Amino acid sequence: MTNPQPQAPQPTHIEESRRRIREALLAAKKVAVGTHAGEEVRVRMMHPGAWLDDDVTTRPIIYLASMKTDPKIREMTTRPEVALLLHESPTGEEHTSWEMEVTGRAEVVRDADERERAKQATMRTSSIVSYLNSVGQTDLLAFVRVTPRFMKHRVFGEIVAGRPPSILEFKDAAGDQASDWALLKRRLGVWKEAVRWPSLTASAASVAVGVAAAFAVTGQVHWGWALLTMIAAVSLQACTNIKNDLDDQRSGADDRNRTPILGFTGGSRVLQRGLATRGELLAATLGFGVLSTAIGVYFALAGRPGVLLFGLAGLFVGFVYTGPPVRLANRGLGELAVALAFGVGIVSGTAYVQTGTVPSLALAASIPVSVLVALILFINGFQDAASDDEVSKRTAVVRLGQQRASRVYPLIAGAAALALLFFVVDGDLPAFALLGLAGYPLFFKATRVVRRYFDQPMELVPANAYTVVGHLASALALAVGLAWYGLGGGMNVAVLAVAVVGVLVILYYNRSIGRLAGAFYGVKDAVARS
Repeated sequence: MTNPQPQAPQPTHIEESRRRIREALLAAKKVAVGTHAGEEVRVRMMHPGAWLDDDVTTRPIIYLASMKTDPKIREMTTRPEVALLLHESPTGEEHTSWEMEVTGRAEVVRDADERERAKQATMRTSSIVSYLNSVGQTDLLAFVRVTPRFMKHRVFGEIVAGRPPSILEFKDAAGDQASDWALLKRRLGVWKEAVRWPSLTASAASVAVGVAAAFAVTGQVHWGWALLTMIAAVSLQACTNIKNDLDDQRSGADDRNRTPILGFTGGSRVLQRGLATRGELLAATLGFGVLSTAIGVYFALAGRPGVLLFGLAGLFVGFVYTGPPVRLANRGLGELAVALAFGVGIVSGTAYVQTGTVPSLALAASIPVSVLVALILFINGFQDAASDDEVSKRTAVVRLGQQRASRVYPLIAGAAALALLFFVVDGDLPAFALLGLAGYPLFFKATRVVRRYFDQPMELVPANAYTVVGHLASALALAVGLAWYGLGGGMNVAVLAVAVVGVLVILYYNRSIGRLAGAFYGVKDAVARS
């Protein structure tokens, strides 16, 4: 009688579940990702990348990748609870298809070593990540780590046969809960988007020009008042931006916008993404408006009563730009009104605070600045044109049509340069003011983009960016030129240092926008080839 051979131990149910789930994670090519958008849940398709430790008992990690500007990255940051659904059909037949549900917490990866691990994991499934890695531009990507709490894997044929699914559950570790500081940073990030912080350079740059113009005339600067003026102007613009979001949400303009570009067009979308409520935005509008008004009252009591006229004019434009019953934007007057308020109004008002009068030099300097503010609104109107037209918001781009508007863009940019040259030749501005042409290389690049991609919202993004940075470069260079004139025009170390820093900043942004544009067009080609 022979002894029977020992039988290999059969895997336990939990071991079998681990094996199946690990194999499924490595086989998955796509995943549906559900995120919170206020009271709503939104779902997008993404490419997953799995990281599995050699120790099979260790909790698996799922990585996701997207562009840093992607709205869903903000949604995951603000509300980190996510749900994933992975689905594959190995043979193309229904009975062999499987799906896996995953719920867990998402967190943007910051650590350099973990970013590299996430990149390697997602390159396996994403042609976009592979392309950006090949050109050395993965710094444009945000990698998200999803830490699972619950995982359920099931095969359709097995469900029909009555076999139970494979399930893994994990307890939260002490570090899974966000710290108070992390929660505060998330909320501040939402408000940074709500005020559309990239656009705030329009009011800040105008204040800089106004202070420099006053210095060129008097040779003095009241720095405390300059700071208060900056706070008031930026608060006024923040108030206007949020009020515009509220009006466009009520009219349906932003809801109808299918091609919003965060930071440039389509509003901040904090309402559409559920990151803030109308009540919160109304309170913020009131708060910023009260802050700017309070500073204006202080200046009035300190001997500058005329500043209230500048402030009230700015608030009026902000509230009727898209607000009823006037709705300046619906009448094609929005670009002109905002340009005058945030160009002529802020530059002249700042100079008035500093000097007690409005010097002709300040008024002259404000004209090209106003035209460039109008140019920002004009270029941002291209992506919004379709949704604006649907709600009868007759902006300049809607009235002209995108193709004709693309030919008008260089004319507006040229008008600012001609105004600057005219005032220099006429003697209203010193020759040093010609430094205000510093942003024109960026406007030339923007012109090439807008002429080619006037009806392609995403491809047009570099033109939006070039215009914003070009305005900032020209306005700040104009301020440097006026300050240099106020110092007597001699070679001053401080002015030279500021000029060098300004050139470096312009070169940096020029390179960054160029890289972003090149990466975007390359990604588009990679997607088309995949």
